[in-house]
Amino acid sequence: MMFEDPVHYHLPVLEDVFYSPSDFNDLFSLLETEFPVQSTSGSETNRLVFSLEERKRRRKISNRESARRSRLRKKNYLENVTEQVDRLKAKNRDLKNRLCVVAHRCQAAQSETDRLRLESFVLQQYLVKLHERLNSMQLH
Repeated sequence: MMFEDPVHYHLPVLEDVFYSPSDFNDLFSLLETEFPVQSTSGSETNRLVFSLEERKRRRKISNRESARRSRLRKKNYLENVTEQVDRLKAKNRDLKNRLCVVAHRCQAAQSETDRLRLESFVLQQYLVKLHERLNSMQLH
């Protein structure tokens, strides 16, 4: 009589893992499944069916876990992108405020330059008139 090696189930141990009730039901159904006993009739059909069903069940659990990890990765990615967007918005707001201050200072400097040019022009005109008076006084 041949003995088969026992089937070992290796489920990953993950921290902070949250399973849904259906996940628990699937896991419990694996534990409650009666393993087919090899009959003396040599029926390979029962083992093949069990094997296919077992593989489907395992694949289903694996797919659910993979989908859960994928959702978690997507959630983390979206949180990171959202934080980055918030940081960039704050930086953009800061840069706009700084630009506004610089533009205001530039406008003030331009106004001061215009005022000084006008004052310089007026003083030059005044100087020309004074020079003309001095010349006319010296001639008389």
